Amino acid sequence: MSNICRVRKILALRLFEDEGKRWQKSVKDLQLEVLCVSQFTLYHRLKGNKPDFSAAMKGEDAQQLYSHFLNRLCQSYDSSKIKDGKFGAYMQVHIENDGPVTIELESPQPKHSEECVDK
Repeated sequence: MSNICRVRKILALRLFEDEGKRWQKSVKDLQLEVLCVSQFTLYHRLKGNKPDFSAAMKGEDAQQLYSHFLNRLCQSYDSSKIKDGKFGAYMQVHIENDGPVTIELESPQPKHSEECVDK
């Protein structure tokens, strides 16, 4: 999934309630803020009882990809509503998950660019 597709998906996903109906409104619809925190440590495999990060992208490449993603997000939405931390830094983020689900956006590369069109 390209950065362009990820940005579109994040901004268009209907995750929020409207008039008591679930899954009706998106971040854009509600003009919400987006907090992006890079989490390279989530990309691992278990080798026995230890996490193995060898398949994760190298730091410099990952930072470049993440910066490109944030730039795309800011171009596609109100940049004052996009918040992020410092790449590679130790951060404590206190959040309140307010909802019934966690959505994971990871998928194979689309075969054609039109596959990332919002639906």
